[in-house]
Amino acid sequence: MPQNNPNNHSAIGIIRGQSKLTDGNMSFARGDISETVDNRRRFLRKQGLELENLVAAGLVHGANCEAADKYHRGRGAFLLKDAIPGADALVTTESGLILTVTTADCLPVFIWSDDGMVAGIAHAGWKGLAGRVVENLIKAARKVHSIPLNRFHIHIGAGIGPCCYVVDKERLKKFIGYPMCEIHWREGETAHLNLNAIVKVQARRQGVPEENVTVTDECTCCGDNYPSYRRDGENLKPDLAFIVKREFTNQ
Repeated sequence: MPQNNPNNHSAIGIIRGQSKLTDGNMSFARGDISETVDNRRRFLRKQGLELENLVAAGLVHGANCEAADKYHRGRGAFLLKDAIPGADALVTTESGLILTVTTADCLPVFIWSDDGMVAGIAHAGWKGLAGRVVENLIKAARKVHSIPLNRFHIHIGAGIGPCCYVVDKERLKKFIGYPMCEIHWREGETAHLNLNAIVKVQARRQGVPEENVTVTDECTCCGDNYPSYRRDGENLKPDLAFIVKREFTNQ
């Protein structure tokens, strides 16, 4: 299968990534716009990518997934208002199109097919997961590239872990019907919610094999590499998560 490595000179490769605190603020909702543009351009160029090819989801903490094509190129790259509205997830079959979301505790969820023909990304916080954003991401990926579900792969990027994500029982009720022993442990009236486990449940229910789902095992809140809304508050500097399918030629 294509690897997430620009040095792999296969016909088509998938590259994905997630910026860190050291890469600076990646959100137009905070800070200076020109500084954010500079941070985005610098980070993407490290991956051999150009900002002009970026496409951003508008992010409304929902569950809608949109298909992006060459006509969306540049949407949300330089201004928040230009991002694809109402979308928290994107899929594409277009080579060179950099699909992005910004996160800070919410999970970036990446999807791709083993033949490298489709790539997608979702912004998955508790609201999006309650609306089944990962299920919608998988359905959208398969709609644009109809292959068996065991040929899709999912990676869960860095987000807040159950160690730090304490919620009340009202929020927990949003996940009635999930195997509760997998997604939380109780402490009186509160619970530690495991967003990674919820993603895995949604992927499994859609037919993606468990062994095809991998996780970045790092909590954004108690770690020190990624931004965290719960930890950073008003000093928040959201990250940029991306996935792109690229064509490589043999050297």
